[in-house]
Amino acid sequence: MVRGTDGDRHRRSPRDRRACARSLAERGATVVAGDVADCDAVVADATDLPGTIRAIDADVREPADLDRLVAEATERGDGSLDVLVNNAGVIAREPIDDLAPEQWDEVIETNLTGAYNAISAATPALRASSGAIVTISSLLSHVGYRDRAAYSASKGGLDAMTRALAAELGPDGVRVNAVNPDFIRTEMTRTHLDEGREDAFREKTAIDRLGDPEDVAAVVAFLASDRAAFVSGETILVDGGQAALG
Repeated sequence: MVRGTDGDRHRRSPRDRRACARSLAERGATVVAGDVADCDAVVADATDLPGTIRAIDADVREPADLDRLVAEATERGDGSLDVLVNNAGVIAREPIDDLAPEQWDEVIETNLTGAYNAISAATPALRASSGAIVTISSLLSHVGYRDRAAYSASKGGLDAMTRALAAELGPDGVRVNAVNPDFIRTEMTRTHLDEGREDAFREKTAIDRLGDPEDVAAVVAFLASDRAAFVSGETILVDGGQAALG
């Protein structure tokens, strides 16, 4: 589930929103995606897939919306829910002296509390199906970037919650993992590309290219599948080897 607003210049792009949903539908999944804007973009060009994608209006900050989304997914899944993907994200790029309380609240409420809301709504159904939770975190939960205090705090919280829930829900057969990308070509990173900094970010990777949403979606699909049946409590970097370079 992805949260974005037309007024937020750092919201995720339609391509980013589609990537995870499409990757799962390509593998035959019945996908219900929640968003607060541009829902049609999530299902665009999806008619040729083995699975199906349906998008409905939902805001991860609103628990009632998440309850409705889970009910819709469960109904379309013949009474079961196998996978929850938390993919809501906004960012505030401000030094701490300029970071307004409402900016901090917006980032934490969307990125961290939004994931809690989704997990809380979905856990009963996931327990029943021995399902999986996959959360999109960030390399910034591992390393420090200046002017990213709120975003880093939210992503660090997601990693900690992932480990705690893996221990808590494991006895019920529910696997919980996180995917930690670095610089991926999305609406959220467009500002840097517009400023001509693509080469600088590319040179930070070991494989000499920027990541695409499909790179992240492929790892999400793996963690959602039975091929990852013995993987839980992990935070998996998808950063082109940046962390390896130090």
